[in-house]
Amino acid sequence: MTTPSETSTEHLLQSHQRAKVFVAIGVPILSLCGLLAVSNREWPLVALIVVSVALISCSHLALMRGSTRASSVWPALIAYSSLLIYLVAYSGTEHARALWFFSLPIVAVMMLPPRQGAIWAGIAIAMATGIMLLGGPDFGTSAYSPSFAIRFVITAILISVGMFWSEVALRRYQEETAAQKAATQAESARLKAEIARRIALEQDLRILASTDALTGLVNRRAFMERFAHELARSQRHGPAPTLLILDIDHFKKINDLHGHPSGDAVLAHLAQLLKASLRNLDIVGRIGGEEFAVVLVETNAAMAEPVIDRLLERIRETTVTLSDGQPLQFTASIGSTEILWGDTIDTAIQRADEALYTAKNTGRNRHCQR
Repeated sequence: MTTPSETSTEHLLQSHQRAKVFVAIGVPILSLCGLLAVSNREWPLVALIVVSVALISCSHLALMRGSTRASSVWPALIAYSSLLIYLVAYSGTEHARALWFFSLPIVAVMMLPPRQGAIWAGIAIAMATGIMLLGGPDFGTSAYSPSFAIRFVITAILISVGMFWSEVALRRYQEETAAQKAATQAESARLKAEIARRIALEQDLRILASTDALTGLVNRRAFMERFAHELARSQRHGPAPTLLILDIDHFKKINDLHGHPSGDAVLAHLAQLLKASLRNLDIVGRIGGEEFAVVLVETNAAMAEPVIDRLLERIRETTVTLSDGQPLQFTASIGSTEILWGDTIDTAIQRADEALYTAKNTGRNRHCQR
């Protein structure tokens, strides 16, 4: 829903626009009338016009500076009303000047809140009616026939009522439009928030679906996807990567002697060691219980050899502190193979597995290459 401040701001902007129109049209006309009054030496009219122009300009300036108070408009409206009442009182023989009075309801209703403008127009109409019916040569004012006065009053009332209802309808339409706009913006914001929430949830689910919960490494499925991408890239552009399959030695014994929580601690420790020892562009994943796989990107077998040796040495030297404070050392065996032209995931993994089995069968805690 629209807030009162938003509605007030919209009405203020509307008043600014109308003030510009009234000043642009009214001030030149009043100035011209002032010149005619000077030529006719009608000094009271000249004084009223000068005061009206000055106060209208001041009110317009106050509106342009952001004033929202009714007191900014009232001085100009009072001066303009006094001028029009004067024209009704001294309208000449054909009463042509009295017709300018019909602009007062328009100005009052459009520049003030509709109800205040209608009340002001009603008071001005009552004053003009009193001058027409009670004034005359005896009072030094123009004489009006009853039929002219009736037509004048009816016309002024119709203009006032028409302006009042049109202004009320306009404001009601503006409020409804603003309410619909606010509702649309709120719904749009809600939808954006929901979309953002769903995107974040989807990202979380994607991470959960591709990440091993214990080690934080990518799981087997995600590893195979990234390995396939790297395999395709290397087949097109080179250079060849090297695939490592790593298995913790005697992991079942660790679980049997120290319990599965200790085995989990060893797996998590090894995962952190692998991430710390390898480059960010290398692909590291847990593909089985105690089995890990690594793709050394753009690294052939000769380049991979010292990397693997350093990795084995770090594993030998590392110590895992168990939950009971007991230190535990472990080793691992590694089988590796350089990706060859025409290799598939299956052929590469098969060679690396065979190299791993060789390492296991020849004493563990070592690296074999195929």
